[in-house]
Amino acid sequence: MSDVPGAFAALALQQPKQNDTAVDSSSKPEDLSCPCCFRPGKLCDSFSPEEAPMKIRGLRVLMASHGLDAYIVPSGDAHSSEYVAPCDERRAWLTGFTGSAGTAIVSMKEAALWTDGRYFNQASTQLEGSPFTLMRQHEPHVPDMPEWCKTQGSKIGMCGGLCTLQFSQNFREKGLELVPIATDFVDVIWGSRRPKVPRNPCLEQPLALTGESVSSKLERVRKELNGSALVLNALDQICWLTNLRGNDVECNPVFFAYAVVTDELTLYLRCLDKVQCSNGLEQHEADERCALLRATLVEHFTRENCQVNLLPYSSFDAGECAQRCTGRKVALEKATSTLAMAAAIPEERRILLDFSPVETFKAAKNDVEIAGLRKSGIRDCAALAGFYGWLETQLGRVDECQACDEIIRRRRMMG
Repeated sequence: MSDVPGAFAALALQQPKQNDTAVDSSSKPEDLSCPCCFRPGKLCDSFSPEEAPMKIRGLRVLMASHGLDAYIVPSGDAHSSEYVAPCDERRAWLTGFTGSAGTAIVSMKEAALWTDGRYFNQASTQLEGSPFTLMRQHEPHVPDMPEWCKTQGSKIGMCGGLCTLQFSQNFREKGLELVPIATDFVDVIWGSRRPKVPRNPCLEQPLALTGESVSSKLERVRKELNGSALVLNALDQICWLTNLRGNDVECNPVFFAYAVVTDELTLYLRCLDKVQCSNGLEQHEADERCALLRATLVEHFTRENCQVNLLPYSSFDAGECAQRCTGRKVALEKATSTLAMAAAIPEERRILLDFSPVETFKAAKNDVEIAGLRKSGIRDCAALAGFYGWLETQLGRVDECQACDEIIRRRRMMG
């Protein structure tokens, strides 16, 4: 399979590693062919599918190369977010179903999508005519995902960076061990059509709005950890802990980052990733913006009486995570931490938590936060009251989209 070009050679068709049960040596190049040109043993550089059947065929080529019986595509991103950036809408791109909750599984013969009762009508409409069968989650006689996977085979793959410890545990309890894949197959097939990864600047949330400094929050978290390290990837928790906000996900004030809490705080920020530009001037401007952002963040944490290691997002991996936590037990939140994050941390050193200390502290609002909630509620009520008055004069003359635009406009006017 050395003749597989580009990203497929480097990412998808990797050689077997120790303890990597994902690769089946019985798979042969002649068993695989490109869905668009049918050349045996490879996927061509120009393979860029638009329709679900072709996407599934490409996915099955990669599954066969790894000896997998099925492959799982979740809704969430590497941070287990419910709402994701366009570049992380893998399940929506693969299936055509755009609801915020759902999991797709593709086997060598079938394809299915699980979602809950909120989305039965939407999923039924959007999946009509597609290869995906709608699995109405929690309805009578509908198998859950592990049960369905058992009918397809024993080797079930999933990107390790998207598979949470809790999701993996659910499968293990049903007698199935998920095979972590280094690079998501959907990303490989999506290729150049995949939207760009957002790298928006972090925004300071002043003490007048947070009511507590970063150093105070860290002190409380460390006391709860009792000498252990904590690795965070839930974006809302990192925002709360650092008194920063962002704009990397639409309608969500978050930025892409990982955080490791030991005696010091280490942040891995996507906005600090080096941007490769096509010419020297653009590269210089990009580097200047990154340096300015770093300096701004240093000033923010200085004001917060806190020393922080600021590193690029791309430098975070299992080895880096384990190295930062050397000599300590490591606390990981089961619902958000992924297999990729924990890969280099021995199980005897892991402390698996239902909720991280940050999540618990974030849930208990201080007086300043409560006052902020009340003020925002008053502003929103004023916007809604004005909107309802306007709507009464416009009934029959505006549609839902125009009404939606109006309420957005009125809310923005409130600041």
